[in-house]
Amino acid sequence: MEIREAAEPIIRSLYPKTAHMELTLGILQNGETQIIHLDPEQKESDEVLTYPVGSICKTFTASLLAKYVWEGKADLDAPLSAYIEDLPEQYYPSLRRLAVHASGYGGKPFGTLETLIRFANMNKPDGLLHVNPFRGTIDETVMRRLIAETKLKDKEYKFAYSNLGYGILGYILSVIGGENYWDLMNDYAQNDLGLKETMIGNVPLTGYDKKGNPCSCWQWEKSDVIMAAGAMNSTAADMLKYAAIQMDGERPYLDLCHQVHGEGEKNFRSGLAWRLTDDGISWHTGSAGAFSAWLGLSRRNQTAVFIGTNYALLDVENPGLELLRKL
Repeated sequence: MEIREAAEPIIRSLYPKTAHMELTLGILQNGETQIIHLDPEQKESDEVLTYPVGSICKTFTASLLAKYVWEGKADLDAPLSAYIEDLPEQYYPSLRRLAVHASGYGGKPFGTLETLIRFANMNKPDGLLHVNPFRGTIDETVMRRLIAETKLKDKEYKFAYSNLGYGILGYILSVIGGENYWDLMNDYAQNDLGLKETMIGNVPLTGYDKKGNPCSCWQWEKSDVIMAAGAMNSTAADMLKYAAIQMDGERPYLDLCHQVHGEGEKNFRSGLAWRLTDDGISWHTGSAGAFSAWLGLSRRNQTAVFIGTNYALLDVENPGLELLRKL
């Protein structure tokens, strides 16, 4: 299928009435990659954007976790306290429960009321579409306090998406790897996986909120524990290379990521970070400030789709799934 033909339904569904939206769509099928970039006039251009891909970062965290499990450096069923020293004596969730959002940490560190207020004010200059709420808020000291103060039961909690949980996983990887997650993940992505256009860090790109106001990319500090949950940046070409790596079998440890490890929700079950559908699709959405992204792949059919936009809170999940199933 030619990508322009494939892109038409997504163009119609995603382009809002705005003068600013950029859309990049990539398809991997039959070993061939096609990428199309559309400017605000919905015309094709050769521009290559490095998108903040948000929570797709969690799949990288899970991939490195799986590598360490394969190498015998980590145990999915070990409690987090096996890797983080000097915590009080109490129950702590396992790495597996952290990885499938069944740890009990849920939306921490923000409470329900604080979260609602953040979403209500998201379009304001200091709102979450403009300013990263995780920057400078949770370093190692705060993370340890949150872990120690959160009293949990020894059970698999109902699926509750947890950025804190993935921040803790990233910290544990840094303990195992012996360096800060920022440097550790950049080395893994660029040198181990060979993704030279993929990096943890800050990029100069402008997105737009629901009112068409310009927004800067979320900024991160090396001390931010939550970066393991959402600080990745990448291009469409690298995202499709990454999807191919998840499917080609050359790194057997990645099979762990696409096996069912938790119940998930009604329309998917949980791999390690990846959401798994009954028809064999692994996918994850990414949202970072005023940017939306989606990556899905079918290991059964060796096919993948990536969508990236510079526009906030768009539904890229359903168009992505629809296109991947069509392919």
